Amino acid sequence: MIKFGTDGWRAQIARDFTFDNVRTVALAFAAAYSGQAGPVVIGYDNRFLSFEFASCAAEAIAEAGLQVLLCDRSCPTPAVSFHVVLNKAAAGVMITASHNPPQWNGFKIKEPYGGSARPDTTKKVESLLGSDPSGSKETGKISTFDPRPDYLKKVRSFVDLELIASSGIKLICDPMHGSGSGYLKAALDGSAEVIELNSGIDPTFGGINPEPIEKNLPLLRKTCRQTRLSGIALDGDADRLAACGSGGAFINTHQVYALLLYHLVENKKLSGSIVKTFNLSRLIDRMADRYGLKVFETPIGFKYIADLMMKEDILMGGEESGGMGIKGHLPERDGVLAAMLLTELMAVKKKPLDRILDDISKEFGLFFYDRLDLHLEEEKKQRLVGLLEKSPPAELAGSKIKEVQRLDGTKFIFGDGSWILFRASGTEPLLRIYSEADAVQKVAGLIEAARSFCLNG
Repeated sequence: MIKFGTDGWRAQIARDFTFDNVRTVALAFAAAYSGQAGPVVIGYDNRFLSFEFASCAAEAIAEAGLQVLLCDRSCPTPAVSFHVVLNKAAAGVMITASHNPPQWNGFKIKEPYGGSARPDTTKKVESLLGSDPSGSKETGKISTFDPRPDYLKKVRSFVDLELIASSGIKLICDPMHGSGSGYLKAALDGSAEVIELNSGIDPTFGGINPEPIEKNLPLLRKTCRQTRLSGIALDGDADRLAACGSGGAFINTHQVYALLLYHLVENKKLSGSIVKTFNLSRLIDRMADRYGLKVFETPIGFKYIADLMMKEDILMGGEESGGMGIKGHLPERDGVLAAMLLTELMAVKKKPLDRILDDISKEFGLFFYDRLDLHLEEEKKQRLVGLLEKSPPAELAGSKIKEVQRLDGTKFIFGDGSWILFRASGTEPLLRIYSEADAVQKVAGLIEAARSFCLNG
């Protein structure tokens, strides 16, 4: 079954993600955008057969009469989004499954504004599955292009390369064998020394999911600890990131958001409202309150942030999974741009990321966070979702639940401000459990109590 989730259609290669199904989706996409002005930009990541799947999609879309600009090499998703806007394209397609396991691939749609497809767009594409507009018009031309030069020029424009160069900064970058390999180094253009790990193409991603979470970054943490340098990790298609301190400690995505917000306001003197998803830290609210910034909270998924970025004066939008969008760029997450800004932050403060984070914690307080992904069969997952909605517990881990919020999933707020959120993944057979508190032990206790509730409930 072909169905679009939180960000595109994703499926296991050879099982459902086949050339026939990619062609079917590409033709439905072409039918949805038939008559629109401009070409279709198509890119792809380093996954198994991604180039071949992208070529398949390009051929189907061209047969339907649309002009196609096909990247001549793998690239980050935000590079495709950028070229959609630059080329005044009808839309874009990125062949990637982002952070999903190596055996998966996906088909992301980028709208003319450069952001992820809105729900009404994906519903229209789904409704057109089985359509075959090929042969009804003159075949469009497929042209190839290098996605790097113009995109890199754009992300460079957000930072002061001379300032970075004068700081003598060095850092580690782990693109996790993804399509962001080489991009941060190229974007910095010699202004900083970048030691890159896991930069070679490996469709197995070294045997892990290309998701920048703590358990997947042992080499980055070890290298940061040995070199006493800060590190940045990009996910498989480089639209998201996490970081690592100079002592090897993992810097989670909530903390990355805080570092970027701190830099944009304190150092770059920028203004505007901010957007955070339902599962992001209360630290962001506290910082926004101090800075006098309005906060929008959205359901989980960058498409909701992108929608606000097009309607409001948004300084920054971010999500728990590490996607950050910045004012003046695109209504889109961009891991390479965020990495550039973190590099500039270190250059300005002349400190590694962990020490800057310590300064933020001293000013705004300590917040500890964890996430558990429970792999559940679909029936069990949906039964738990229903149970949480209709018969939530009165307490968890010995703490009474003060408030229940249901913006996206079910979130329990406790009297001390700590919280736990249950949310079914829109793209995977997972129930995700998120928690935050003012102590590591509290977070661990809440996560364990939630796990037990789900497995025994």
